[in-house]
Amino acid sequence: FFFVGATVQGDRILIEFGGLHLARQTNNNNNKKIPGAGMTPESIEPFTTVLKDGFYEVDCVKDYLFEYGDKFGDNKFSYKLGEISNVSIVHYSSLVAKEDQEQMTHEVCFRFCRTVPDMTFFGLTNGRECYCAPYYEMEASDSSDCDAVCDGDHTTMCGGKTKSSIFAMHQCSSTAADLEKTGATITEAEEALGMAVVAASPTWSGMVAATTELQGKFGESGDPGASDLMQTAKVYSGTLEEALGRATALKDKLTSLKSETSSSATGDLTSSSSVTAAEELMELSEAAVTEAQATTEEIEALVKADMAVRNDSLVENASKQYFSTMYFVNTNFTEVPSTCTGKASESPILTSLDGCARACDNDVHECTAFSYFPAGEGTDGLCFLMSKLLTIQYYTGCSETPAKLFQCYAKLSKYESTSIAPDGSGKCENCLKEAKKADRCV
Repeated sequence: FFFVGATVQGDRILIEFGGLHLARQTNNNNNKKIPGAGMTPESIEPFTTVLKDGFYEVDCVKDYLFEYGDKFGDNKFSYKLGEISNVSIVHYSSLVAKEDQEQMTHEVCFRFCRTVPDMTFFGLTNGRECYCAPYYEMEASDSSDCDAVCDGDHTTMCGGKTKSSIFAMHQCSSTAADLEKTGATITEAEEALGMAVVAASPTWSGMVAATTELQGKFGESGDPGASDLMQTAKVYSGTLEEALGRATALKDKLTSLKSETSSSATGDLTSSSSVTAAEELMELSEAAVTEAQATTEEIEALVKADMAVRNDSLVENASKQYFSTMYFVNTNFTEVPSTCTGKASESPILTSLDGCARACDNDVHECTAFSYFPAGEGTDGLCFLMSKLLTIQYYTGCSETPAKLFQCYAKLSKYESTSIAPDGSGKCENCLKEAKKADRCV
């Protein structure tokens, strides 16, 4: 069962473990039948043996034991439990050397009290005072709350001026099982991250190669629009490279943590140091898994359009639904290669011409055109999807057919029976701002 929550009703704590409801008395005499608890502080060796492995908050009260059950602390002259239950609370500050004391949090107090024999509760008051108790007992008090922030964690409360935040401790002996679950979670995150890296790596390497080849070519040809598109692809591939680098480092970290959790789960988990180390290991693992999951999602988002095309059965001949953009500008130059700029609707994609067209189809609410640049024989090229065209540059000095060269394509269903040639009036919403002719080839 897994712990869900606890509520206090009268003198009972109602505890829920994943659908199982248990009731435990808090203040009755049964809890007081631990004579001698806390009465020999000189024999207590804190942080040695773990006696409890979990805790939950149960109450905010003015605790009778804090005021009248302190046999050896500041309230020793008010002690009244000698003939009643013969027990005493145990203070963190009394048994932990000042130089070793930590700023107080729920966890700091718990790690101390779980190693003190015969203690089933711990209390926090005034933001910094921690004590262990065999039971607690509510007494009449004012209407104040437990509103003092913990010295070591300003997001949580550690009692108040007159009241104590009371926590019950339990022993489920689940540390080994928790470590095994953590190991399984690490494996799952590691595998998902590895799959994302394998899927995205070809996109990164192919885009780097294509960008390297094409950026120099268009930079020298006097086509700033195409050169800017190549720079966009370069930035994108750099972002992807950085994410893949982090993923590789994370995979190594997860492998190491998985090995450590496996070793810890089969080791000695009775000493305070070993349990604390196991808990810290699980916290580190949880943080690493969270980071790995976020990185996996980041990589998947970066190559989402690319992967969608790779796994799409409708890619073949998808480009037939698109015409050369020059067909809607000047039909005399429909067959010449061209480049275009516009408002990007998606990150650059490494794919075929048909793949680029299919990616534009998939981006149904945004994409209306795309600029495609073949990279090399037998390799995918660069695809830039656009939701609005702004400029076009067409080349009239090329001898090769457009299929082997670069081309700007527009969706027939979007532009059919229209002209998007530049219109000086400024009243044409879909018209290009510029159509530049280049009497040369790249």
